[in-house]
Amino acid sequence: MTNNAISVRSLIKKFNFEILYKGSRNNKILIPSLNRTGIELVAGKGVYGNIISAVLWSSNESHYLQSITKKRANQAIEFVLKLQPPVIIITKAFHQKDVLLRLAKKHKTTILFSTWPSAQLYVTVAAWINEQMAEYKMIHGTLVSVYGMGVLLQGESGVGKSELALELVRKGHIFVADDAVDVTNLADRLYGKPNAVANKFIEVRGLGILNIPKMLGIEKTQDSTNIDLIIEIINDANRQIEFDRLGNKQQYKMIENVKVPYYRLPVTPGRKMSDLVETAVIDLKLKQQGYSSAEDYIRNFKKFSKQ
Repeated sequence: MTNNAISVRSLIKKFNFEILYKGSRNNKILIPSLNRTGIELVAGKGVYGNIISAVLWSSNESHYLQSITKKRANQAIEFVLKLQPPVIIITKAFHQKDVLLRLAKKHKTTILFSTWPSAQLYVTVAAWINEQMAEYKMIHGTLVSVYGMGVLLQGESGVGKSELALELVRKGHIFVADDAVDVTNLADRLYGKPNAVANKFIEVRGLGILNIPKMLGIEKTQDSTNIDLIIEIINDANRQIEFDRLGNKQQYKMIENVKVPYYRLPVTPGRKMSDLVETAVIDLKLKQQGYSSAEDYIRNFKKFSKQ
């Protein structure tokens, strides 16, 4: 699935920025970035013709406009507006708001105001635009956020992934997607969100389709997450599968050219799978901090075997 445009309306809805001037709100953002329009302001040249990305103006742009004459500053602002940017976001550090609004009304350009500093806007808004415009591939699995880590539960149909996710959500963790998960590679990290058809729904055997936010509360769901861990649930009732008893070698699985830590957990009577998923997440967090329970055990074993 490819999203090749974002409407300004959806940007406003997502971040609830203050609308200083409502121009053509149906304009489309076609490039995943926040454009600072440095060349356009300074040189008065359009690099690629019209501007087709969201524009961010903050302290840097304001300082430059203050360093030149008022006439040149007005001309620089109007030149950018003539390039028909879909939207301009300004912060409280941009001090030419009155001039901008006057010219924006002339060119029908939407102007939004944010109290966030420009660095935070880059982290949140630019990342969100990039996520929305990325190419996605649908894979089967159930996606939850456990202790802040995105966990993709995989396994054959009927193994209990959805029931496990429901149990995790009831324990306080966050539901993201069930059955159909859209994934993409963003800066060499795997990112997942629900497929549009199955968004917010989960299928539980014996109960059917359930709406998670309606039943458990909107706070129990989120729209997306990085996928930090993949856990394959395996029905070991009729198969003899060898598992790593020590767990000293971290396994990985490749999805969309991203290597993601990978665990296999067998389903057997008496095992509380939600506890095991939580334990796997904690184990991975410890490994990322440089501690391995298996290696610590091996050192301890060698120490006492010499006595």
